[in-house]
Amino acid sequence: MGAWRAVPVAIGAVALLLAGCTGDPAPNTSTVSPVASVPASSASVSVSPGASPSVRPYPGDVPLTGHNVKPGEKPPLYPAAARARTQDGANAFAEFYMRTLDWAYATTNPSYMKHYTGPSCGLCTGLATGISKTAAAKHWYLGGRLTVHPATATPIGPVTAPADFCSAVTIDETAFSTVDRTGKVFTGDGAHTGDGLKLCVRTSQNAWTVTYMSGTK
Repeated sequence: MGAWRAVPVAIGAVALLLAGCTGDPAPNTSTVSPVASVPASSASVSVSPGASPSVRPYPGDVPLTGHNVKPGEKPPLYPAAARARTQDGANAFAEFYMRTLDWAYATTNPSYMKHYTGPSCGLCTGLATGISKTAAAKHWYLGGRLTVHPATATPIGPVTAPADFCSAVTIDETAFSTVDRTGKVFTGDGAHTGDGLKLCVRTSQNAWTVTYMSGTK
């Protein structure tokens, strides 16, 4: 997001919370066409290769659709590469975690990312809380979808949160608006490219947990 700025309520929240600044960007006060609600029961359940069709490959509270979900799109699957407790595995997990954040903005529901969020990651918790507040207000997001580029290794220091590995991730984001059922726009932000983040992780039972996340520029 170019310069990491202050905190609104949609995908721009990534940039704004990372900035630690106080000035909100000017909201987009235009309107968009109302969006029809998509019932969760209408989504099909994807399965991993070799799995039984009755097996749900995501935690039970992960939504399968939402106002901002693309046609035919399904939640990201936990990658096999992330099962390795190595730097490469941590990198694969960092990419996956950012895709769970993208899914949170697609569905206005942070349940998926919260399964992999540790209590020490203040930014992670702040983003999840902001998304939940948007849903509680019966608003949702249009746009603000992430493209996640391959993660690379980065040193743990000077991070003091508990961590086994840290990864550098670059993301691009499409323009977004926060709207209500009438199509009224409450906040908005333009597209951004090449935004950097640092994610640090620890092994937690059978999966990784994010213990720290911040912007790198």
